[in-house]
Amino acid sequence: MKILVFSDSHNHPDLMTATVRAHLKAPASAGALDAVFFLGDGIGDFERLQNDYPGPRYAAVLGNCDGYALLDGGSYEKLVDLGGYRFLLSHGHRLSVKSGIQRAADYAIAKGADVLLFGHTHEAFDETIDGSSGGSVRCINPGSVGSWYGASFALLEIRDGRLLCSFGEG
Repeated sequence: MKILVFSDSHNHPDLMTATVRAHLKAPASAGALDAVFFLGDGIGDFERLQNDYPGPRYAAVLGNCDGYALLDGGSYEKLVDLGGYRFLLSHGHRLSVKSGIQRAADYAIAKGADVLLFGHTHEAFDETIDGSSGGSVRCINPGSVGSWYGASFALLEIRDGRLLCSFGEG
């Protein structure tokens, strides 16, 4: 199972579009693209992508720069169960991720998430964080797909029950 994770396109969707297109056109032996997640700040870019490339499962949340967009009623967070994992999608601004990840990790654990996917910092990140009151959660930030310097995204693969994460750059 393959999941592409994007965040922070900020009206620069070229890398996001090219990456989805390439994965959808990949040979069957490479494995199908099952889902595309977007973590905010460029929701219009994501909506166009979803319309232009139907097929995989799409899920998105709003970011602090998305104003009052009404995608799924304007969700700032979303729980998605896929491939045996529960993902909490969040842009991260409401969890103060620029000030550290512990608060966000504790929140994700309280929500029952196995994986917290967040954006906002524009920096790729993948680490398992222990909760303040027990438990742990894998925290992944794909970076900024729309950045003028070091644009990035995450590719998650679930194989034999294991979640693998790699980062792509543009």
